[in-house]
Amino acid sequence: MRWAVVAVLASAAITSYLTRASISSAGTTIQADLHLDDVQMGYVLSGFFWGYIVLQIPGGWLGGRIGVRASLAIFSVLWSLATLASALAPSFEVLRWSRVAMGAAQAGLFAVTIKGLADWFPETRRGTAGAMITGCMSVGAVIASGLTVRLLGPLGWRGTFEAYALVGVVWAAGFYLWFRNTPEEHPRVNAAECMLIRGEAKKPDALADPLKDSTVPADQPKGRSSARSALAVMATSRGMWALCIQAYFRAFGYALFITWFPAYLEKAHHVSKARAGDLCMMPLAAVVIGSFAGGPLVDVILLSTGSKWLSRCGVSAVSLGLCGLFTLVATQMAQPLLMVSVIALGALLSGIAAPPTWAVTMDIGGRHTSLAFAIMNMAGNAGAIACPIVVGYLIDHVTKTNGDWNLVLYLFAGIYASGAIAWLFLNPNKSAVDKEEFYPQMSQMDAD
Repeated sequence: MRWAVVAVLASAAITSYLTRASISSAGTTIQADLHLDDVQMGYVLSGFFWGYIVLQIPGGWLGGRIGVRASLAIFSVLWSLATLASALAPSFEVLRWSRVAMGAAQAGLFAVTIKGLADWFPETRRGTAGAMITGCMSVGAVIASGLTVRLLGPLGWRGTFEAYALVGVVWAAGFYLWFRNTPEEHPRVNAAECMLIRGEAKKPDALADPLKDSTVPADQPKGRSSARSALAVMATSRGMWALCIQAYFRAFGYALFITWFPAYLEKAHHVSKARAGDLCMMPLAAVVIGSFAGGPLVDVILLSTGSKWLSRCGVSAVSLGLCGLFTLVATQMAQPLLMVSVIALGALLSGIAAPPTWAVTMDIGGRHTSLAFAIMNMAGNAGAIACPIVVGYLIDHVTKTNGDWNLVLYLFAGIYASGAIAWLFLNPNKSAVDKEEFYPQMSQMDAD
């Protein structure tokens, strides 16, 4: 039953990315229709992430208040309405603000999703469970890339967005009818399975905090009191800073594929719109493969070595470092298919680093996992905001000066290398939300 829960939560990732990423394949069509230049389109592409970053913590808080079931259904309806607004947009400003609204509607999505995983899964299966979610994000992006270019002809970009809006509403209804917040509430979970889930997963500090604990239970030690005190500790936690920094660089790198990459291929390599959409599917599909492979890899390394650092930080640092190297190698490839194939190999490696991010957030976030994830995701989306704007200006510069298109790839090689370095400063055995002086036993574990 736990894996059915993961599958349903993963479908939320697919549906959300269908609406989020579809604009990349339709980008040049929208530019021509609304007469937008590259800089304006860069701001449109970044609009989603502005709304997304601002409401990360409020979205996670709302999910904690009303539960995963109600919150995800509401989020889906809201982002579908925003998608419809994009479809009806008559101008740059309306399109930009509809994208901001879509980002705001999806802001709490993964902070709430990770709460669902923490409530349903034990520590030794969190890598695989997280891989399902992260992999399906890119599944949605792959579908959006390939499907959108094929719908542009018969439906136009406006009709395509309208169809995607309908998908979100249908998903919301189905999810609300089937999902339950806890195993005890679900009619298909029997007493034996519920006991197994609770025995494995319900350790006092393993659960995601719903962000509504404003008081200290009588049996709870001082120092683990609330989201407010956890925030104060996180502000001075080296691990939390490292987690956020790597998230910034990883999201910056990934955002290329769901924003400018099809247009980059059209402009730099003179391929057709349909060909650019198909080529863009390659790195996105590679991220899916990497994400699905990364989850079991994280769990196997942890079970075989007992080292969270190797399974989380070691895996991520190596994979992101190699991703940067492959991106650099791609600059030497003149043939579009070969160039994108090399980039896709790097993207596969970057995908491997995604499940460790989910696992380590649960490791260091403890019962405040939702809050930790929301903050980490805010940092990531700062990178996602910066990416389309920076690349938009860079493409505009290269176009006007007839410069070197490899500048785009040089930028991303450095981005991935920086993300790899950040992982070296993270200790997954050390809480980011609790002060060590309150937990001498935790300090001893870190020393061991």
